[in-house]
This record gives sequence, structure tokens and C-alpha cells, in this order.
Amino acid sequence: MKVRVLLPLLVFGLIAVVAVLIPVAQSIADSRTQQLALQRTAALDQVVQRARTALVQGDAEGLQTYLQRFHAVYAESVLVLDESGDAVASAGDVSRDERVDALVTAASRALPQLVLPRVTPWGADTAVVAVPVIAAGDLSTGVVVLAVDLRDAQTDVSRAWAVIVVVGVLLLSALMGASLLWTRWILRPVRALDAAVADVTAHRDPTPLRPSGPPELRRLSRAFGEMTAEVESSLEQQRGFVADASHQLRTPLAAIRLRVDGLPRGDEAEAELSAVDADLDRLEHTVERMLTLANAEHRASAQSQGRDPARDEGAVRECTVTADEITDRHRDRLEVAGLLLTTAPGPAVTVPCGRADLDEMLDVLLDNAAKYAGPAAEVHVGLAQDADGIRLVVEDSGTRLADDDLARMGTRFWRAGRDATQTGTGLGLAIVAQLMRAAGGRLDLERSAHGGLAARLAWERS
Repeated sequence: MKVRVLLPLLVFGLIAVVAVLIPVAQSIADSRTQQLALQRTAALDQVVQRARTALVQGDAEGLQTYLQRFHAVYAESVLVLDESGDAVASAGDVSRDERVDALVTAASRALPQLVLPRVTPWGADTAVVAVPVIAAGDLSTGVVVLAVDLRDAQTDVSRAWAVIVVVGVLLLSALMGASLLWTRWILRPVRALDAAVADVTAHRDPTPLRPSGPPELRRLSRAFGEMTAEVESSLEQQRGFVADASHQLRTPLAAIRLRVDGLPRGDEAEAELSAVDADLDRLEHTVERMLTLANAEHRASAQSQGRDPARDEGAVRECTVTADEITDRHRDRLEVAGLLLTTAPGPAVTVPCGRADLDEMLDVLLDNAAKYAGPAAEVHVGLAQDADGIRLVVEDSGTRLADDDLARMGTRFWRAGRDATQTGTGLGLAIVAQLMRAAGGRLDLERSAHGGLAARLAWERS
């Protein structure tokens, strides 16, 4: 984002600096050209006076001597022609070409040719000018041709332009520095907000925002902080309500259980009492799972904030296991359900999760496979560690998984309804997801290459 903000500023700044410095550079070159033209005009006036006297009196030798001194002083070539165009005297080397002949022709018509080109460092070293020698009656009796040396003027212009370039670079540097400071001032709260949103999305406690930058972003930072506090408070209240409600329900459920167990069971009431017992069992199981979920959410929230009270009290948060070891106690149950359990061979892996939590999560995943994979399905469990981290995968080859069911898996209290005989609370995968958050990992659900569900418990290497 910084580049996207800085680039237009620097481009517009460069355009502004160039738009100012180019006219200044042109003005300097024009001023130096005009100064040179005035100097050479004054010198030509003296040459013209001497040439007029020499042409009238026929003193070519005296004129030649003067031109030699002129050439020695100014280091510029000069040529004097009479009215017929023949050379009378000269000093230096003035080559007669078409351009010079054109200037001589115009000057012989009493039209001075004193225009010098703008002096630039890359221009020609010399420029030719021509002025008429006017005698009595405003008639031209000859022409003076001067090859003006532009090298000193070019040196002056080059130095002036170098100063301009240095000034331009300094201006651009100052503009870049000011733009960088301004951009940092603008973007600092934006970055802080972006990091805070990422923390909230990842269920981490966001770093408190310090209002900075423009007033609008200061208000936004304060509003975001208040919103985050309100959301966190609301979530904590919801978790507390679930835990409190579950605890409070245990007592009346136990009392109802005692009363039902104490009722006489005759032949007529046996069926109804059995149904009541089954409902109580289901309700007690639901309450128990809600308590488990509330505890997992509390631990996950504490872990996202960098706290782990259980670890601080000495609880073990890792275990070293193999795939065979954690699945042995499930083989008989899956075999009774008509499923084949296989494991991937491999060495023991140290999982960053307590053994009780690992068994809880595996219980949920294998229980779901036993319920929904279907008879004769194969359930495969793999545990591996590589450069990316640790992966525990439970997948099956069942054919009952629909795309709609896959999209809704993990939703609380949702259960696949294809088989009405299967019982459950619909909280298992939600509990697994929260236990993985508390352990610093994540739960990924996708379709297995074998056709059924693939549940991946992943711990990325930090």
C-alpha cells in the first residue's frame, strides 16, 4: 500500500520540479546567449569602424594588423569582404560555405545577421554572424564576418544547469522524505487496524490500538477498539451462559433421574418409563457435551490471548504417540459396526496436545465414521510429521457424504439426517475445532480421495 500511495506523489512531484526547472534552465541559457550577443555586437562595432576606414582609404595592411590583434584577444576568426565579396583582410579560419555565403548576401543588403542560437552544452562550438560596413548614403561597402566562439558560454551554461540539477535532486529528496513521513503517518493506523482485524479473524486477542494519524482514522481506531471489546465481552457472556446453564441443568436432571428411578415399574408403565430414561440419557449427554464445548472454547480463547492456565498449573500439553497406539481401543467397536480400521505405519510423533484432548478428538472422528460411513467402509488413520508440521488424518471410504452435508459439517447441533436411528448432539466436530484451537492447530474437513470424509488435524510448524 505504501508504494501505491508514494508512487503518485513522487510522479507528480517530479513533474512539478521538472516543470519549474526546465523554464529556469532555458532562461539561464537565453540570458547567457543575450549577454554574449551584446558583447560581440560591441566588438563588431569597432571592427566595422576600422573596416570602413580601411575600405575607404585602401588601408588593407592596417586592417589586417587590427584583425590579428582582435583574433589574439578574443580567439575568434574574423573576415572582412569588400562590396564585391572578395576578402580584404582576415584572421583565423572562416570557411566559406553555403551558410556563410547566405549570411554575407543578407548583410550586403544592409541587413545585420546578429542572431545567435541558444547556447546549450550540446550545441555547436561556434556561430557565424555578419554585419554590413555602411559608408556614405547608407550603402554597404563591405561585410564583416565573425565566427563567435561559444565554448566559454557553454561552460557557464553547463555549470548553471548542474546547479539546477543539484537543486532539483535536493527538492525531490526533500519531497520524497516528506512524502515518506506523511505516508507513514497516514498508513500506521491502517496497518494497525489490518493487524487487529487479522487477529480477530484468527480468534486471537488483538493488540490494543493507539489512536494515531488523521482524525478520521483516530476515530476509526477508537471505534474498532470499542467494537472489539464489546464483541469479546458478548462472546464471554455467551460462553459463561452456556457453562452456567449446563451446570444448573445437571441438578434438576439428577433429581428427575432419581424420581423416575424410584417410580414403580409395572407392565403398563415400563415402556413409557424406558422412553423417559432414554430422553434423560440424551439430555444428560447433551448437557455434558455443552459443558465440554464451553470448556474447549474458554481454553481456545485463552490460548489466542497467549494464556494457558492449565499449563501454568502443570498440565501436560503434549504427548508422544503412534497411529496404532491411539486407535487400538477403537478397533473392536468399528469391527462390530462393519468397518475396517487401518493405520499408516510410522514412528512415534510428539503431538502438541494433551493425551486426553487427543483421545477426545479421535473419539469424535471415529464415532462419526462408525455412524455415517456405512457398512463395509474402510477407515484410515495416519499420523505423520514433516517440514511443514504435524498431520493427523482420519478418512473413510463411505459413500453417504453429500456435498451439502460437507458444507454444513462443524455447525453446532447439526447432524446428518439420513439415518434416524443414529443418535448424537451435533456438537462433536465443534468440540474438535475448539480443542484444536486451544492446542494451536486447526481442523480441516474435506472430501477424501476414497470418497468419504477426510478430517485433518493440522499443527503448522512455526
